[in-house]
Amino acid sequence: MYLRIALIIALVAGLASVGVNYTKVKEKIETLQSDLATTTDNLNTTTRELRETSNTLRETQENLKNTTSDLVNTRAELDQTIRQRDDLDKLAKQKMAQLEETEKSLSDANSKLSRWDALRMEPGDVRQMQADLREAVNNNKALLDENDLLNRKVARLQTDLSRYTKGDKAVILPEELKGKVTAVDPKWEFVVLDIGSNDNVEEQGELLVSRDGKLIGRVKVVSVEPTYSVASLVPGWLADGELILEGDSVMAAKF
Repeated sequence: MYLRIALIIALVAGLASVGVNYTKVKEKIETLQSDLATTTDNLNTTTRELRETSNTLRETQENLKNTTSDLVNTRAELDQTIRQRDDLDKLAKQKMAQLEETEKSLSDANSKLSRWDALRMEPGDVRQMQADLREAVNNNKALLDENDLLNRKVARLQTDLSRYTKGDKAVILPEELKGKVTAVDPKWEFVVLDIGSNDNVEEQGELLVSRDGKLIGRVKVVSVEPTYSVASLVPGWLADGELILEGDSVMAAKF
């Protein structure tokens, strides 16, 4: 009897315990379901925000790409503008230099014009004077050439005259006499020496011509001035294949 009562009590207690546990489990399940719904809502919201963020990111990347392209184009335009500016600066400097040169030329022209105005001369008179001056210069050159030719003829004639009038009388020049050839006329076969009567040079005196220690020829003095003299080539004395040149050395010949 007591055993049955104890079993009943135990059964009732177990059922009570199961009921209590069921209530707790049910509450926990409901809590989990609520949390799951909240989490699902949050996930959906996050997914939507992520999608919107992805779209915004794509737009931002596209804008960045466009901005980068614009920046490159702007940089190219800036470089081109800088080059154009440098070219314009260079051109401006050139124009400024040309302007300064033009102003200088204008100033010089005005100065020259003022001088011509002071002389009271017309441009035509100036051109005539220039033409007359050129003609005078040409005439003077012609006269100088003619005078030079006559001097050469005179020297040649003096040489020939000396041969006929003075005969073969030998004139001994000082042994220490030395000099240089300063001019040569191969056509008339005479040379000009840098020694003259101040150095005891005398007409008909003979000198040996050498170059670097080699005998080139022999000359005879035909005219003497204080500081220079003129001599003619002695026939038969010019070394084969040689010509007397300016700068050759001369020394008194020992007969």
